[in-house]
Amino acid sequence: MKQLEDEYLGDADWQVLVRLFEEDYLDDNARTLAKQLDGNLDMAVILYGKRGLKEGLWWIEQQVPALDSIRPADCLKDPKLIKRLRAALMRMP
Repeated sequence: MKQLEDEYLGDADWQVLVRLFEEDYLDDNARTLAKQLDGNLDMAVILYGKRGLKEGLWWIEQQVPALDSIRPADCLKDPKLIKRLRAALMRMP
């Protein structure tokens, strides 16, 4: 069965998205989210841009169906799950 990480567009596309979001969302709120994401400012910037600070902080601790009910915070310990989390963030409206 295909997993979400199998649909990850790759690091180059990820970096393009990060640069786009950094223009408007790289601030203290993104840095606050990054603390909850083991310092991953790239993910924090995108999450902040798509969901805001309050919802982003909440979402990090939730079991997310798109992540097979894994918490985003728990995805940071495994390279495969990092790709799954990035793919979810890239797809998030």
